[in-house]
Amino acid sequence: MLVRYFETILKHPLITLLLVATTLSGLGAGVANLTFTSDFRTYFSDENPELQAFEAMEDRFTRQDNLYFLVSSQDVSLFSPRGLELVEFLTESAWALPHVQRVDSMQNFQNTEVDGDELIIDNFYRIDELPDDLHALQKKAINHPDMLLKNISEDGEVTGINLTLYLPDGDSAKASSEAVNSARQFLEQVRPDYPEFQIELSGSAASNVTMGEAISQDINSLLVISFSVMLVIMLVMLRTFSGVVLVTALIGMSVLITLGLFGWLGYTMTPPTGFVPTAVMTITVADTIHILVSYYYHLREGDNKRDALMNSLTINFSPVFVTSITTMIGVLALNTSDSPPYRDMGNMIAVGVMVAWALTITFLPAALQLLPAPTRYKARGQRVWMDAFANRVIKHHKVLFVVMLAVVAGSATMANRNIITERWHEFFDESFEVRRAVDHIEESLKGLHALYFVADSKQADGINNVEFLTQLDAFDRWLEAQPGVVHVSALSDTIKRLNKNLHEDNEDWYRIPESSEAAAQYLLLYELSLPMGLGLDTTLTSDRSATRLSATLERTDSASIRELEARAVEWAKTHAPLLNITETTGLDVVFANLTHRNVSSMLEGTALALVLISLLMVAALRSFRLGVISMVPNVFPALMAYGLWGILVGHVDTATSVVACLSLGIVVDDTVHFLSKYNYARVTLGRNVEDAIRYAFQTVGVALLITSAILVGGFTVMEFSHFLPSRAMGLLLALTIAVALIIDFLLLPPLLLLVDRRQQSTLDDAVKDKLNGQSAQ
Repeated sequence: MLVRYFETILKHPLITLLLVATTLSGLGAGVANLTFTSDFRTYFSDENPELQAFEAMEDRFTRQDNLYFLVSSQDVSLFSPRGLELVEFLTESAWALPHVQRVDSMQNFQNTEVDGDELIIDNFYRIDELPDDLHALQKKAINHPDMLLKNISEDGEVTGINLTLYLPDGDSAKASSEAVNSARQFLEQVRPDYPEFQIELSGSAASNVTMGEAISQDINSLLVISFSVMLVIMLVMLRTFSGVVLVTALIGMSVLITLGLFGWLGYTMTPPTGFVPTAVMTITVADTIHILVSYYYHLREGDNKRDALMNSLTINFSPVFVTSITTMIGVLALNTSDSPPYRDMGNMIAVGVMVAWALTITFLPAALQLLPAPTRYKARGQRVWMDAFANRVIKHHKVLFVVMLAVVAGSATMANRNIITERWHEFFDESFEVRRAVDHIEESLKGLHALYFVADSKQADGINNVEFLTQLDAFDRWLEAQPGVVHVSALSDTIKRLNKNLHEDNEDWYRIPESSEAAAQYLLLYELSLPMGLGLDTTLTSDRSATRLSATLERTDSASIRELEARAVEWAKTHAPLLNITETTGLDVVFANLTHRNVSSMLEGTALALVLISLLMVAALRSFRLGVISMVPNVFPALMAYGLWGILVGHVDTATSVVACLSLGIVVDDTVHFLSKYNYARVTLGRNVEDAIRYAFQTVGVALLITSAILVGGFTVMEFSHFLPSRAMGLLLALTIAVALIIDFLLLPPLLLLVDRRQQSTLDDAVKDKLNGQSAQ
């Protein structure tokens, strides 16, 4: 039936190509329907508990989408008329930018002072009312506990202006883009007027928009570079122009049909799915190369064009199909991920794999039938160097087996050096303003990570309760004392400051009032004095039952954030039960927990995929023994690669955690092709173990070398990505595939020699015993 199918294709190549072209035009048109979003919320499923907690906090208070202007002095002091004028101008002008709900800066910080019996609450300064001594104003800002490292740096030369945004649900991506683009245009107009100051743009909305821009750059530039690298490798190793053209056509069609299909299905592209074209492109090459190399091999052995093509197609159909299925199983295991974009990435790559397979058994044979056979392959001969390599492996198989096991084991032990962390502040390289601004914030204002705690009294006006405020103040002071905590903002600080102000600024009164009534009066007086737009909605709920604390941390990793989160919740439960703090929230907390949950789910997904792939290998090879042996070259590459990653990099994030599933589906390809050729030589050709290994190297060794070189080259190009998660994922994939080739060449053959030769010796002894028994009779 298989032979009849390929004979039909070869008999009617033009009809086949016409059907392929029709499918391509129909499905490929769906690419125009694809949309893209870089909203961080797409990384989380609706069931994600940390995201639910984060959104619940935003519902009770204000949303955390923001833009951030970082202003620093270069030639003139920030606390000069020009510097203070700039900060005031930015503060007042920012209110007019699209989707801005609130602006907080050093200039409009609501400072409280006492003038006789009167409590004055006003902006920290106004440009038309500047004091004569600006150095004293600078010192006042630095010494203010609610401003230091929040609004002003320790040296008083860097300040931040925070723009809180309201982004409508369902249209947040468009609104973010509008806000960011408007802010960029605004700053471009302001900077020439204040050349002595540096104004940088950051914030969560800017990061989201920049993420989309980084992925767009990768797709527009890296795909071309990756494609060019693969073309060069194919030209060097295949040395046939027609073969390179065919592979190029298959790559383009596979990517176009895959993306077009998901466009028709209404999918929205995200940063992780931006990796799909590169993955589909490289995997497509693997299918095509095996058939081409086998075709050229049979031509080299003297077959005519049609026989060589039929032999290549029939011999490779099963292993190419099996490798496509195993690759699908591997990438579909990404559906165990807690992050929807990575599930989408797995599903899209899986579809791309099957599209590539379908084109390989339709378009490729039809095109090869129409193209003339390369004349240089018609001479008989062998790949002498591959034979020599196989002989060396066979000769030194015992030493290789021991050495390779030691290398794999040694590398695998280094895997525990990887810290599980998510560094979303480092998603981009320094070519982006957002990354430079983040680094500058770390240097000057220290606090990069924000953690939020909701203290809930569980009753209306409960925040005025003295016992509640006392425990809130204790929790505030405990947080401030923790290592790495830069600044804590809490309602208790405001209440204590008001208490001191209303007692003639006596420091002894910087404490929680003695009665709930006094606390309520102070807070009411303060609220009534606040200007429009700068109310306490960021701190208090409308019924005054709950308040929100925020803590900023120095640059750290996810593990440290989760550890502080756990300690803070436990301390609050034990020492401040009235606060009812049960969890910590914030973007950093959400991302930190996503990474750890994703690593666990990826381990489960990889284990499930490994079991399914092993069962499929047993069925495809019709040998339980070979199915078990196949687990070695399937599992060891990831173990070794993550060990080397622990030495070279030392941390695993969400992007690199999915490499185990992705690589498993890809590295199995080499194993399937090698073992299928080995098994064919043993069972069909009746060769012994050594000759079967030689046959496998002769028929598939070059193809494995070429496909691995192309895959490694294609993924290594991601080193030039501006989006660091894509860069890390590409490099770890390239490392895993390179390691897999080494294991398939240097460990799998020795393992087969040790296992199969022993079985062969046992069978030979059994045959001899049987023959001796018959002779005796």
